[in-house]
Amino acid sequence: MERLRRLRAAIEGWYGQLAPRERVLVTVAAAAVVIFVGWLALLGLQRGVADRLARIEQKTRVLSQVGTLATTYRRVQAERAALEGRLRGPPVQLLSHVSQTGTSMGVEITDVRPTGGPTEAEGVVEESVEVNMARIELARLARLVQALERGPGMVKVRRIRLSTRSDDPRLVDASVVVTTYRLKG
Repeated sequence: MERLRRLRAAIEGWYGQLAPRERVLVTVAAAAVVIFVGWLALLGLQRGVADRLARIEQKTRVLSQVGTLATTYRRVQAERAALEGRLRGPPVQLLSHVSQTGTSMGVEITDVRPTGGPTEAEGVVEESVEVNMARIELARLARLVQALERGPGMVKVRRIRLSTRSDDPRLVDASVVVTTYRLKG
């Protein structure tokens, strides 16, 4: 503290010895130095605030993405639970399901044959049948496919092969592979 007092006294003594014109120049120079240092400090503060705002914005984006991912995860989990519920349901007798659905839709299904024995992969049993239909309209085939997939259990149409007919261009011959899935056990 004493040292600061001596320094202040030395500066005041030196300042007092200056001519009035020199005092004005020294005062202006000191004011310029103070303003420059203040400007540098203000610039540093503004840069710090801008950096913090950028980090806040970036973290807000990350939180928004986390929220979106959480919503997507919940939706996928719900779909998975619904799918597992359909897989756990009673097994679908595929041959009779295809025949009954065809009859209810007014489609004559005469050629239905299994494509092989049931196969198992990762605890899920898959059974398939091939259905051949001659002279069917595309709209009626589309309604039949939708009805098959909306039925009980997990039934999917895996493949459709169409052949055009030369005698009637509005009709096609169709070969459809229908598969049912269920959990093993």
